[in-house]
Amino acid sequence: MIGESVTTPAPLHIPALEDAAPSAPGRGRRVRSHAAGGACAGDSRGYSHPIPPPRRRRSGALQAVGSIANIVAATLLLASCSTYRPRPPADPPFRARAESQTHGAVTVTVAALGAKESKQYFGVDLASKGIQPVWLEIDNSGNAPLYLLLSSIDPAYFSAREAAYQMHALFGRGNDRMDEFFESQAIDGRVPIRTTRSGFVFTNLDEGVKYITVQLFGPKESALFYFLLDVPGISTDYQQVDFDALRTRQFVDLDSADQLRAALERLPAYTTRPNGSGQGDALNFVVIGTTDQIGGTLVATGWQVTEALSARSGWRTFKSFLFGGRYRYSPMSSLCVFGRNQDAGFQKARDSIHQRNHLRIWLTTLRYQGLDVWIGAISRDIGVYFTTRAWSLTTHAIDPDLDDAREALAEDLVLSQAVNTFGYVSGVGAAPRENPHRNLMRAPYWTDGKRAVFVFGEEATGLEDINLLDWEQRGGGAPVSDWTERR
Repeated sequence: MIGESVTTPAPLHIPALEDAAPSAPGRGRRVRSHAAGGACAGDSRGYSHPIPPPRRRRSGALQAVGSIANIVAATLLLASCSTYRPRPPADPPFRARAESQTHGAVTVTVAALGAKESKQYFGVDLASKGIQPVWLEIDNSGNAPLYLLLSSIDPAYFSAREAAYQMHALFGRGNDRMDEFFESQAIDGRVPIRTTRSGFVFTNLDEGVKYITVQLFGPKESALFYFLLDVPGISTDYQQVDFDALRTRQFVDLDSADQLRAALERLPAYTTRPNGSGQGDALNFVVIGTTDQIGGTLVATGWQVTEALSARSGWRTFKSFLFGGRYRYSPMSSLCVFGRNQDAGFQKARDSIHQRNHLRIWLTTLRYQGLDVWIGAISRDIGVYFTTRAWSLTTHAIDPDLDDAREALAEDLVLSQAVNTFGYVSGVGAAPRENPHRNLMRAPYWTDGKRAVFVFGEEATGLEDINLLDWEQRGGGAPVSDWTERR
């Protein structure tokens, strides 16, 4: 996780909320009686009879309408009497996992709230509206005032009143109280010298992991912080993997580029079935770096983590599949390398679950200059089709131009400035359109047969400063240096 040891944040300020005004005292019931006068028909004497007029019997339809009207009226009455009384905990659980970083005289501490934490703290289900509070504490011990750029955290952030308005009751005295509470909890972006500010920014919802950029600027200095934050709520696929056990294996340390190239070319070319049989998806890229560097860069460039398969995630997937909705964290089918399922999956979903870029990665037993080496497979889902080869009788159709998905990933990573070395090595082998490879579902794909290699660095590296590995040429033979110059 990015960041240093967590410092204990200052207590959150919870303003006292006045009790709701007492309801108006009840009034006595006024009883109306029918007049007893009126001549009786056919009575020449005109006697008055104290007999009420006969009641008309309502039809079943009218009775139903009347019942519905009564229910609606009762609901509106209850809503009008409701109020808003948030009861945030004195020691919110998100503070225990907050991440802190210090640059010079400025320390920033951040935590992203899960759906349950958000509802517990604010008293309403903000996650149902796609809103996620992010808590920050900024300690400015310097000699210059600073200002927080809220758009650095989320360019489409919600103002406090905008977030509150999404949760307003149709009628009720609690709406004003909600507005006031949300405003009281929003962070003040002005941070004077030797001052600590804390509060919330209302962002768009992310599950599992959230990547946060915090930009501060002032008349004499500025500071930029990057955080990769865990978000409780969903169980991701990589959380099911025992990485400690994987790291107890015997690793091969590589020091030179030539050693790295030779080792990468000996890695498996395809995914397989669990028993090691078959030739599945092409293993068409390699990433070399720490888990924070790799995972943080993927999330920062728009890739989402993958939820582990469960009854909950299966139901969400089924609904998205049936109605064509978006599910950014949908579980992936398992593919095998080294006799095990993928260690982690990431995806970029469109508005439909049927269309997404998705990748899987596996930790190898190689280390290059102290960094872990991961091998991966990436492809693009473009739809679904029926097949007897899957237990569900359906599977995703992939874009047969496999290299297009690989190059999309390359653009994300090299333009992120997190990669300092880039190139290609031999992989699955070339397959033209006329004679394509086929995966385990017998779906065809064509490729130049290369796998892209990305080495992550500690410092930001501009595109023009990337170290190019002229090992192999991609596509039609264009040198890798030409590829980067065109971008």
